[in-house]
Amino acid sequence: MDTVVSSNRDMKLDQGFSLGDIMTILNPAACIILVTISLGCVSASAQETHLPQNNFRLSPQLIELLRAEMRMLLTGIQSIASGIATADWNSVADKSAQISASYILEQKLTPAQREELDTSLPEHFKRLDSEFHLEAKKLEAAATSHDQQLATFHCYRLIETCTSCHALYAASRFPGFKPSTEAAHGH
Repeated sequence: MDTVVSSNRDMKLDQGFSLGDIMTILNPAACIILVTISLGCVSASAQETHLPQNNFRLSPQLIELLRAEMRMLLTGIQSIASGIATADWNSVADKSAQISASYILEQKLTPAQREELDTSLPEHFKRLDSEFHLEAKKLEAAATSHDQQLATFHCYRLIETCTSCHALYAASRFPGFKPSTEAAHGH
């Protein structure tokens, strides 16, 4: 793996600089900002070109189960952020493991409710959910290794998945995700 990192760092970019040269010039905070901006641009671009269908309907019972899971996940993510900030790696790993296995919906569903979910939820929603649980597993591994930077990154990715999903599928519940009319008109 070190050879891959080394070869990527030595890779020449369009202007003749290597990735290693750029990383040496920029401090880590600047790199994080650049990556964040780049991810935001890619994410915004992807959302503009391919918006998923978000007009699905679920029964009140399924909505309540989903909300209960979301409340549990929110509490877990808040605990993880605190654990990362205090280097409580056991707590971060435990909470991450709980989140990665937190398919409450699947644990409490009747066969009819499973069918309703399978037919009602868009594939994009299901992919976001899978990505979320995968990031939780990665966060657990980073915490187990006491890797502060990687744990912080995967915590960020967990939250990014939450906000992506909420912006697309729950903007009426979280109106802050709705684009402002000024931004829509380019002002």
